[in-house]
Amino acid sequence: MEKIKTPFLDTIYHLRTIEQVILYDKLITIAPTEENEAVLFLETEYEKETLEYPGIAPGFNSESALWAARTVYLATQLLLHREHKMSDVKELLPFYIGVIDASAIISADLCLRFLPQIITEIRKIDPEDLIIEILEQHLIQFHYSAIGSDLYAENISFDVVAANDCLLQLYVDRIVQRKSVKWAQSDFIKKQLEIGFGDYQKLFWAQL
Repeated sequence: MEKIKTPFLDTIYHLRTIEQVILYDKLITIAPTEENEAVLFLETEYEKETLEYPGIAPGFNSESALWAARTVYLATQLLLHREHKMSDVKELLPFYIGVIDASAIISADLCLRFLPQIITEIRKIDPEDLIIEILEQHLIQFHYSAIGSDLYAENISFDVVAANDCLLQLYVDRIVQRKSVKWAQSDFIKKQLEIGFGDYQKLFWAQL
């Protein structure tokens, strides 16, 4: 019996376990059964990660996690398959339409944290590729996943980040871990770093 192919699920599994993507010889649609299995897998991954999170982690958001997984999967496949019109690409990579709260942001990050690297690869192939702007807009919407990348939007709102202690600490921790000076320039983040480092800021991060 021929093994049932699960390109979407396989790609997300490889991305999460060995941080590699699978490129196929054609753009393959995502079956509903794969989506369901991917959500179950991502929920398990979320539960594992939250064991190390500060404070009380928000609950898993299956909608944002699936949207992010689809976005990353299709973005990787579009590295090779670019016969689509721009209108088709926009339909393949829609904006997230749910409520963007701490749960949505952290759940989406399971896959969306890999999007900056994918954008870098697309830019190597074609710096003028219009898909780059679409993907960067997704990262502006979910900017926790963009920390450390070249992308930075000056007018980012930190309201959702500030409203959840767990997300706030994760956000600041990621900036520090990645030594992202660019992402540490906002007044809000500078204040959080001052609170965290105290008088030892220069000792822990001399570049600031």
